[in-house]
Amino acid sequence: MISAEDSMLPVLVIAAAAAALGSFSWGLRRHFRAEGGMPSGMRALTFASSAAALLFLVLVFRYGTGLRGGMVSIAASLGATALFWWAVQTTRHSPPHLAHTGDTPQMLHDAGPYAYVRHPFYLSYCIFWLGTAVAAGGLQWLAAAVMIVWYFATARAEEARFSQSPMAASYAGYQSRTGMILPRLTQVWRR
Repeated sequence: MISAEDSMLPVLVIAAAAAALGSFSWGLRRHFRAEGGMPSGMRALTFASSAAALLFLVLVFRYGTGLRGGMVSIAASLGATALFWWAVQTTRHSPPHLAHTGDTPQMLHDAGPYAYVRHPFYLSYCIFWLGTAVAAGGLQWLAAAVMIVWYFATARAEEARFSQSPMAASYAGYQSRTGMILPRLTQVWRR
């Protein structure tokens, strides 16, 4: 017999994931800059993200989730959502370009979460996808891996554009003291 707690956990996992995905979707439409519409690379990323989210929902609805995996997923979704909104708050006056635009960076953010990582938005997405994999297991690990690798590759491409921009020297200094997607432990301990 399934207890009330066991039947409620998948609902909480999905609700927390919906909060994160809703935030990410809002950012795509309302926060990031994209002159000329959504680039094809971003369309592909949005499609892949939607497919991975659908897989997650199917796996959780069909198989449920264990207590530990469910709690990790809820914490990851809520943490990813909090980090996302912290980054939005930090960049609200000068939002970054939408991923895959290929535009030359015009602003270097180094406050808020940017004081710890150069790509806090990507970190929030990676935390979220790891949480879905822990909760759903199986194929979701593959979907999460694809998404995380995609974010790392996108971050690398953006870094290359920074190195070719008028801010190359400033960005090189920023790179030397800040982790790309994961914070440097020495930096965290100093704060």
